[in-house]
Amino acid sequence: MKQGWKRLRQLRYLKRYRQILQVLIKYGFSQVLDRLKLYGLWERYFIRNKREGQAPQNLEARLRMALEELGPAFIKVGQLLSTRTDLLPYAYTAELARLQDNVPPFPSLQAREILETELKSPLENVFAAFDMEPLAAASLGQVHRAVLAGGQEVAIKIKRPDVELLVHKDLEILTELAAVVERNTTLGTVYQFTRIAEELRQIILRELDYTIEARSAQRFRHNFTGNPAVYIPRVYWEYTTRNILTLEYKDGVNISRYLQKPATDPPPHIIAAALADTFFKQVFLDGFFHGDLHPGNIAILPDGRLFFMDFGSAGHISEELRGKFTVIIRAVKTVDTATVADELLSFAFAPPVINRQELIRDLGVIQEQYYDLPLGEINLAGVIQDLMRVAAKHHLRFPYEFLLLAKATVTVEGTISRLSPEFNLSAALQRYAPALQKKQLKYALRRLRGNLRSYHRLLEELPERVVEILRETAAGELKLKVELAKTEGALKTLENMINRLSFSIVLASLIIGLFQNLRLGQAAWLSRVPLSEIALAAAGFAGLWWLFAIIRSGRL
Repeated sequence: MKQGWKRLRQLRYLKRYRQILQVLIKYGFSQVLDRLKLYGLWERYFIRNKREGQAPQNLEARLRMALEELGPAFIKVGQLLSTRTDLLPYAYTAELARLQDNVPPFPSLQAREILETELKSPLENVFAAFDMEPLAAASLGQVHRAVLAGGQEVAIKIKRPDVELLVHKDLEILTELAAVVERNTTLGTVYQFTRIAEELRQIILRELDYTIEARSAQRFRHNFTGNPAVYIPRVYWEYTTRNILTLEYKDGVNISRYLQKPATDPPPHIIAAALADTFFKQVFLDGFFHGDLHPGNIAILPDGRLFFMDFGSAGHISEELRGKFTVIIRAVKTVDTATVADELLSFAFAPPVINRQELIRDLGVIQEQYYDLPLGEINLAGVIQDLMRVAAKHHLRFPYEFLLLAKATVTVEGTISRLSPEFNLSAALQRYAPALQKKQLKYALRRLRGNLRSYHRLLEELPERVVEILRETAAGELKLKVELAKTEGALKTLENMINRLSFSIVLASLIIGLFQNLRLGQAAWLSRVPLSEIALAAAGFAGLWWLFAIIRSGRL
């Protein structure tokens, strides 16, 4: 590594950096590291005792296994990348979606110590009962069941000791590695890895603060107040800090166990309809949605209500983005390919040059599959996955909120298909058609008002700008700045070539002149001082230095 290695060489990162390289090499990624310029001569010497692993799995599975072995930060990065169908092929996102926080729990005595430290009180003064056996364990923390002094049953999420320090360290290393890859590969200009790394870093750091998850739970509880189909647990703020989260606990059966029962009550299709209805309410009415409604995060209470859990993955979707999402769905159905392309480009991060006509053709291939189909027969998750594949082909990157919404839609449809295979999520969307039309009209009017304001501002500024240009032209001070794209690299290469050629000519002339001097120079003082031999040795040393400089960096 070159520039990036200077910062990675800090003493506090050396051991961890070596561990990362060892794990990646173990799972057969040395060639990939070499191609990304992350595995140079120094690194090969640094990890000289490690060889390629012999893992028989495919590349996608080996990547998942490597991330699992590298620990909490890498597991979280992998889970987030599983939503980035705009960056990775489907085979990778599907495999990364299997990443689980399958880690052993940390000792319960440590959990007790953390609780007492955070609450500044002995455990017996706060809880009437505390179950030392955790209900669940994950990479960032684990959950214990307890009973408050007032008799309320609660579930307490406790952050792992020292996990924040480890995650911060790994995220700094990942950010630096992303910068190195961006500087040293052609992919960097297309994908802007440092921006992606910073986005992932911010998301993971939010998960380390349990008060953010508590606020999300409280907002869901407010949005579903009085809803007969859903129950959101109460947040006990007096027992919640950055490192612990205390939520109301209720006995229920998660959907996976519910489906294993021989006789299910209420019937699965009722649960499927309720889940679809609550999901669309979150997206199109509230603008705030649960991003991970898989079967393990949904329980069914004895009274038939859905009980949502784990609010760490929650997304906010603005009214503008909701409007665009609605326009895209309707444009797909009506085969309005140009509208789909324009809406995608209006909020996606696109490369500097994009072939719009080719994008429209690729979208047209997708839309032909849904031509003249009733909304109730459209596979919503399939539409989203197809759009993401086309976006990845054209190097379009989307805001995290949109990607989380896409992932949440696919997850919900997968959960519903397990409950009731014949249930169609798109058909349930029809119930919200009037509200969607109203919001779409509001969105269109808002965009029209924004455009009119922009044109009005332009008309106000235009006369002043024209006068400025005319004055500068009359005074002979008008300057035109022209930048030729992609010339900087070519000019740098040409400069290096000229420098090498000049140096080579001077060096060759020096060597030839010294040889002539050795052959013809017979002065007495030269016979006593081996000046020519010394100069010749210096020229040889300079030549060796020149070769070494070329091998090391490719330039003088």
